[in-house]
Amino acid sequence: MTQKSTNVLLLIGMIGVLTLGSSLVADLMQVFSGEKGIYWTHTEMPLSLKETGNTFQIFIGEKSLQEHLAGKTFFAADGELVPYPVASKDVTVRINNWPLVKARILTKTTCTGFAFGVNLTLLITGLVQTCLQRKKKADNHPRG
Repeated sequence: MTQKSTNVLLLIGMIGVLTLGSSLVADLMQVFSGEKGIYWTHTEMPLSLKETGNTFQIFIGEKSLQEHLAGKTFFAADGELVPYPVASKDVTVRINNWPLVKARILTKTTCTGFAFGVNLTLLITGLVQTCLQRKKKADNHPRG
């Protein structure tokens, strides 16, 4: 009875390609064809202008919106078109966090992609070794 040996590189490569490959494909699908509009700050929890200062700035003329609000030079009109100065508490902001989420996913895919490449190399090496081993066995067995 002959014992069949399994090529370790082939086995590791198959497992790695299947597991890492599916993770890599899922992440790439999410980045390139996934829902991008679900990462906005919730409508009931908008941020103040001060909380978003590191993300963006708005300028009106040569002054930032914060400077206009602090100096009471930014006005709005009520229902009867009577102007009143806009206060900082009246201005809220919603932010789309998709760029941060996308950057996180793509950073992860860099590592996953590298590991996938290593496992794909192991798989191909294992396949080549297995084919060469079978060919060698076939050449050593006399045909009758």
